[in-house]
Amino acid sequence: MRKLAAIVLVFFIITNCAGPEYETFEYRAGSLDLEQTLAHVDLGIDITGTLCLEAGGEIIPAQSERISLYMVRVWWLANQSAGETVEYTIRPDMECSETDYTWQRTGDQSIVLEFEGSPIIQYEHPVYDRDNIDETMKAFHHVFSPITGQFITKGPGGLFSHHRGIFFGYNQVAIGDRVLDFWHNRNGERQQHAEIITEFSGPVFGGHKAMINWTAPDDEIWFEEHRDLRAHLHTDGSYLIDFTSEMYAIAGLIRLGGDLQHAGVQFRAAQYVADNPESTRFIRPADWEHIPQDEELGEEDRIGLPWNAMQFEIEGNTYTVVYMSHPNNPGRNTEMSERKYGRFGEFFPAQQSEGAPLIFRYRFWVVPGESPSVDEIDRMYRIYAR
Repeated sequence: MRKLAAIVLVFFIITNCAGPEYETFEYRAGSLDLEQTLAHVDLGIDITGTLCLEAGGEIIPAQSERISLYMVRVWWLANQSAGETVEYTIRPDMECSETDYTWQRTGDQSIVLEFEGSPIIQYEHPVYDRDNIDETMKAFHHVFSPITGQFITKGPGGLFSHHRGIFFGYNQVAIGDRVLDFWHNRNGERQQHAEIITEFSGPVFGGHKAMINWTAPDDEIWFEEHRDLRAHLHTDGSYLIDFTSEMYAIAGLIRLGGDLQHAGVQFRAAQYVADNPESTRFIRPADWEHIPQDEELGEEDRIGLPWNAMQFEIEGNTYTVVYMSHPNNPGRNTEMSERKYGRFGEFFPAQQSEGAPLIFRYRFWVVPGESPSVDEIDRMYRIYAR
């Protein structure tokens, strides 16, 4: 069963009566210390873009995004002790950051998110070509090494070419009696980039929301996916990538099925890992510590992991990627897939009719060098699961 520890976040707006009238709010940490933790509040103010927060004499970079006609979401990196309440003042009149996350286009079908010139993620969105299916059948995100600036994920080619970077698919997607394979995408079905809905840049995080159409061979769109990826630096050279997918059924009631080896949101490490699988290890929650780290989960052990971590080596450098599944995901009795060649992620069946989206949420923690402990990962998961 998934173990959660609630973190209560309370905020409200008050008015600062001394001097200029700046909006202020209070933010309370719950049962865990917050260290470079991405935090936000939703406020009824008319301020967008980059701004600054003042707390206890310290000036903190922040950024905002509009979430409705009347509401703005303000983001910053919180550093607070457990149970501590901090009052923040919004200072739109100040400048407090000289560095931003920015997107750089590297080609017609590829863009890179950078921070201070260092790449973090790369979005590959090829135009589908029936004469070159393998290269163009799906959009996905590469992940860069914090050490070398090279990819730690695999693209087309190599062992199981359809595995690439952070990707998403199901090999049994059904409407009525018709079933398509949106995992291998070999027969004309594809996950085709449509447009960038929103780009996020600023001093706190960078990312975007892309529209990806799950399209049948006859060009009928079955799912309209809004894939939201956001990344920010954490500590010790590591960074966090938040993945949120909103899946809108377009063509009627759709069933998502398959099995744990051919479905779900997955991470696939570079081909070097497949060529050297003896270095791969899996770090799991305490209830799974009896399973050797150099062995893959067996059938009886793979149910309901709240998180998992894969340690691997690429050309002498060690990396750990932690995979966190949000407790609000629609699946129950989820199955975790592990492969020492460098792929892991969870599977659950689902179905959705037209209307409200089916929402998937995951977080990836990319850590170079020494792997975090089970306790450290569990703490990071509990913060995510708040």
